[in-house]
Amino acid sequence: MSNRYIAVNWNRQKRRYDTTIALGVLLLVAGFFVATLLSHPHLTAETGLIRGLGLTAFVLLHVILLIGPLCRLDPRFLPLLYNRRHLGVTLCLVALGHAGFVLFQYHALGDVNPLASVLGSNLAFGSLAGFPFELLGLAALLILIVMAATSHDFWLSVLSPRVWKALHMLVYLAYALLVGHVALGAMQAESGWAGPLALALGFALVVGLHLAAGLRERPGDRPDAGGEWVPVCRVEEIPERRARLAMVGGERVAVFRSEGRLSAVSNVCKHQNGPLGEGRVVDGCITCPWHGYQYRPEDGTSPPPFDDKVPTYDVRVDAGLVTVRRGAHPPGTRVEPVAVQVAGPRGAAEWSPETAPPFYIGYAPAAAPELALHTRKAVALIGAAALATVITLALAQAPFAASRFEYGQPRSVTGRLVAAPYPRLEVAAAGGVTQYLLAAAGKHGAAALAAPLDGRMVRLRGALAQRGNAVMLEIDSLVPAEAAPAAPLTQQPLGEFALTGEIVDSKCWTGVMNPGEGKTHLECAVRCVSGGLPPLLALRDSLGREAQLILTDARGGPLPRDVLPLVGRPVRVHGTVVREGSLLFLRTSRGAVEVLR
Repeated sequence: MSNRYIAVNWNRQKRRYDTTIALGVLLLVAGFFVATLLSHPHLTAETGLIRGLGLTAFVLLHVILLIGPLCRLDPRFLPLLYNRRHLGVTLCLVALGHAGFVLFQYHALGDVNPLASVLGSNLAFGSLAGFPFELLGLAALLILIVMAATSHDFWLSVLSPRVWKALHMLVYLAYALLVGHVALGAMQAESGWAGPLALALGFALVVGLHLAAGLRERPGDRPDAGGEWVPVCRVEEIPERRARLAMVGGERVAVFRSEGRLSAVSNVCKHQNGPLGEGRVVDGCITCPWHGYQYRPEDGTSPPPFDDKVPTYDVRVDAGLVTVRRGAHPPGTRVEPVAVQVAGPRGAAEWSPETAPPFYIGYAPAAAPELALHTRKAVALIGAAALATVITLALAQAPFAASRFEYGQPRSVTGRLVAAPYPRLEVAAAGGVTQYLLAAAGKHGAAALAAPLDGRMVRLRGALAQRGNAVMLEIDSLVPAEAAPAAPLTQQPLGEFALTGEIVDSKCWTGVMNPGEGKTHLECAVRCVSGGLPPLLALRDSLGREAQLILTDARGGPLPRDVLPLVGRPVRVHGTVVREGSLLFLRTSRGAVEVLR
């Protein structure tokens, strides 16, 4: 607790809390990455980090949303609530890491601004299968950023508790957006049962616990019977140093008994609307169970140097029945406590700190041993469940294609350069001619590099990407070679076909990124094709065998940009297939491509 605003007022509990969070995040991301790497050896590091950070952030959001109802159902979970905002800020940082890797990997190094790419690469709002799920994630991320930026109590004071609380209730909107983000994105890229089951169980757990907590409180919210004085309970039914709740004039009122005196205050803490009636009287002050804010029972005012105030109510006792007068006094109004005598086992003389149930105050030196033990068990159980979830989902991922990218290990090759319709290098080999598609760095084609050397022998230095019989070189350097040019390969028409597959970019699909296909890769594929990389129609037969055809226009030239809205979607393409060496070209047009869903 502090009577002034400072950046972070760490104490021993906060340091332990934050250390546990940091280690937990590292364990979840590393667990996902290692489990994926062991079960899917063709994983690329970028994909592992993107998926690991995204899944970890989603798991953290579930934990955050579950802490509140758990505390209402069992107060022993309150130590997790005390610094929940730290967990929320961590969630925001992990989500930013996920978004940062996505932005760089899928949208940067292309022909448009990365943010413009996020907003404009996929505009299929009318299609459930093609819906731009990234925008749902972006909207949720903006909410999380606003919540993290305003998490300090300084902003609570500036905005007022009512506005601040309403702003932070947007976490439920963020959760709904992220459920849609996952359901319309990653889940559509996976064909197994583990992802949908985990999402459904997580959603059911969040909704179920919130309903259970609400149903538990509902009986106490029944309207009062009317009249100036509203009956609450009998004196002996109020535990010593604790409260009983009642609805008085449509407001929750907490009636506390402490050291033979009764006082009534509003149930709403001025800090974050915490339930004062679930708190205790500690050192003569009503203490909120959420964050330990305190108020004197007689006037609802925090002890100096604090100045928070809550409304107070008149109380009286008639023949042992406690009643509260309808209508609150202004916050901070002194109301003389009512003296009472209670006989029997619930009397004040029977109460002692040793026999009272444990009560957590975050800034206190230490929690009760049994409460600390429960917290350790809860953290261990939540951590184990989270780790089991991420490992299960890592193992359940769809297989990655057997591809490779020799990043940082360039090789030199010499061959004949062909610039049209897309740059490629024809290299003489013992078994014939090996044809490499060519790419520039980033999400750019190599047309500008290849055009001046079209038809000539060149020496090329670049990194190899390979997937099956598809090979590509990302150019580091390209210079003329002192050798006689080889004879051009002949073209052989194979006939008219209607083929079903997915339009992908040749660079990522060949192995630079894995997976380089599917809905989650759609926007990256759009940027790569837009940047001049050869578009491929990727096919897969009933046995899972892959093939790919280079897409051109009807005359054999580069495919027009009007095909971009079709990239990354299941399509049926009508056109003429032409073989040139080991490469297959599919000559088609925008009107001959049909989106299947």
